[in-house]
Order: sequence, then C-alpha cells, then structure tokens
Amino acid sequence: MEDSSPAFGPTGVEQVLHSALPETRSTLMITSAGKRMGLSSQEIQELIAPAEMRVARLSVSSGRKVLNFWCVVALHNMACGPYKGGVRLAGDVDIYETLELARLMTLKCAVTGTEFGGGKTGIRVDWPAIYALHGKDCVRDRDRGFELDITLALMERYAARFRPLFERHEYIPAPDMGTSPDHMAMIFNVTRDPASVTGKPQNMQGWLPGRREATGWGISRATTRLWQKQGREPKDCTFAVQGFGNVGSYAASFIAREGARMVAVTDILGGVYDPAGLDVEGLREYTLETGSVAGFPGAAPMELDQIYDVECDVFLPAAIGGCITDRTVPRLRCGAIVEGANMPVAASGVAPLHERGIPVIPDIIANSGGVVASMEEFSKSLSAAAIEREVVLDIVTNRIETAVERAEALALEHGVSLVEAATELAIRRVYDAMRVRRFI
Repeated sequence: MEDSSPAFGPTGVEQVLHSALPETRSTLMITSAGKRMGLSSQEIQELIAPAEMRVARLSVSSGRKVLNFWCVVALHNMACGPYKGGVRLAGDVDIYETLELARLMTLKCAVTGTEFGGGKTGIRVDWPAIYALHGKDCVRDRDRGFELDITLALMERYAARFRPLFERHEYIPAPDMGTSPDHMAMIFNVTRDPASVTGKPQNMQGWLPGRREATGWGISRATTRLWQKQGREPKDCTFAVQGFGNVGSYAASFIAREGARMVAVTDILGGVYDPAGLDVEGLREYTLETGSVAGFPGAAPMELDQIYDVECDVFLPAAIGGCITDRTVPRLRCGAIVEGANMPVAASGVAPLHERGIPVIPDIIANSGGVVASMEEFSKSLSAAAIEREVVLDIVTNRIETAVERAEALALEHGVSLVEAATELAIRRVYDAMRVRRFI
C-alpha cells in the first residue's frame, strides 16, 4: 500500500499538541467559583487539571492509501462517575480544545446531578487533505458515502485502541460533531457491551428512545421556561438559530411547536431570514435534501455574520464555540441567549452580556439533555429495563428546570451571572465528591 502524505504522517502530531495551556472560559469560571467558595489555589488547580490525557495515531486504509489520524482522549474528572463525553471528528482538533470540552462535560454532569464525570475525544480529520490525497476536491467532488466509509473504519480503529477503557466502563463515549449513532455502533461491534457506549442506533441492544432529540428538547425547555418566567407566551416570541444540525434543528422544531417564530437561521454554508417566521419543518426537510438552509424558498438570503444583528427575543447559538466575544456583544439585538453549542459565549463575552442585562442560559444546563439521556441509556443497558420516550424527555425537562432554578437563586444571592452561578453549583458537587473519595 502507498503511505499517506505528510499531512497524515507522524508530523501531524504537531497540529494537535501545543506548548502552553491557554486560559479558557472554564478555567476562569472554575477559578472564580473556587475563590468564592474559599478554596485554596492547589484545590482549584486540582479541579482544573485533567486526570489523564492520551494521544494516539490511528491508521485507516482507503483504497491503496493509508490515512493516519491523530486522536486525543481527555479524561478530566471522574469523582462523580465514569468519564463521559462525545467523539468529535473535525479538522481543527487539538489537545487543549479537547481538554476544555472534557472539563465542560464534568461541569455539565455535575450541575444536572448526572452520575458521570467528564471526558472527551477529538480526532483530527482534515477532509480537504484527504480528498486531495485521492486526487479530488472536497467541495466539487463531495462524496458522503466515501466519508462515511472512512469514518466508520476510523471508529473501529478507535474502539480497538481504547477498548479497555470502554469495557471497564471507565470512559463511555457518545456521538458528537462529525459522528452519529452509526459510528457508535462500530464501538459496540468491538466491545460487544451495550453499556460501553451511548447514543446507539434505534433498535440496537441498549438503545434509548428519545436520546437523539434529547439535547434539542432540553434547549427548547430552557427557552420556553425563560419566556414563562418573563410572563410571556411563546406565540408572542421570536428566536434565531446559529447552526441547524441535529441540535439546532430539533431545538427549533420543538420551540416552534410551542408557537414561537424562528426569524433567522444560519449554517456553515449560508443563512435565511423572514421576520414573519420561517417554516421550521419545511426547512428541516429542505436541508435533508440539499445539505444546507441556504436558498430556502420564500426566505431572504443572509450572510453568516448577520445572525448577530437579528432582532429576536432569544438567540440560540448551536454551531461553534467562542463565537460571542466582547466584540460581538455590542451587535446583539436579542433579549436572551440560550447556549446550544458548547461554550459559544467566549470568556471575554460573559461580563459584557451580564452588564447589558442579556441573560445567558449556560451550555452546561441548556444543552445537557443529551448527557442526561445518556445516563438513562447507560442504566438501561446495564439492567435491560425498558423505558418510554416520554419518560426520557420528562427526566431531561426536570433536570434542566431544577438546575436553572438553582442557578438563578445562587446568581441572585451572589450578584453574578447565570454562567458563573451554574459553574459554582457544579464545582461544589465535584469538590465534595473529590473530598469524600480522597482525591484531594
């Protein structure tokens, strides 16, 4: 077989490894929360630092080519339960982003009372380079079947490499950006253990009804609860969505069913706008056919960056992290933000939003529906007990609403933002568990 290009060779490790630990939203929030709790600097560092980081090279055959992918597994904290976190495939994966997402999972599980810790996997998949290696252009010659074959084979290699972690239920992966239930099936094929992975396909042993839409459902509950607290009916409210993948599309669908109007939406390829309200279900069907919201009939086209300028009651960023910064905040014309993506509000944006009086329902609560449902899937896989979709979604609703209420109370007590309050609630639980288990 032919070897891969340098882009996929050993030198690629330089792309996922960096020399300096960056200051991030989670490290800043944990530090602030720790100081309010009276923790020592050493204790705060124990809460920030990962338990373990693993870097591995995974090789996959494609025709007569060998593709080498660099993989990062971040195991942050397991004081409250097994490491839990999705498998992310993207071209910008690096070690510190993966660690940041693992810390986020620790906070998310803790604040919702879910009995998991935090972990994450990032695998660097550079599609333009892969297509070029095969003499193709990733835009002109896009082949989803080709991509699926490669990523499914990659998941099998990943599962084989880290099989002991999964079989011991030490780390339990799930779908994330670039992966799906089909990819989780490949992990199951290796472990033969339904409790070793969550987010499994429908009708597979240990699958959970409602798991796929649970994240979007949780976001919708957080959004409608916000309006209810304001004394408003959803039919009188508007929202805009950044990102229309599994999370954003499900959230939009559930919110629209309550009567609210989605006035704008963007994805990686374009955007559309209609102040009278977009047909959400029609848009979902359109994107399944075309791969993008761009060009949706009857709506005005919109540049990606214009989503920040849209007047709406709730802005729902469900695409990328760190997109709302101190530079972006002055442009916003929304009444509130519900974080659908992981940390779309950057560290620099937290204080300016609080100062402007724009409440943020943080990601560790708003988009926790997936991991809450994963706890039910994990438990069901161990017990083989049946559970109905409506029961799963009710559990998600209760966990999210309880977490929001507790964060609101703490925010009022300390005069801090909901982001800071939610982080403190999470850290209190993690710290207590670490003390009991003699981790600190």
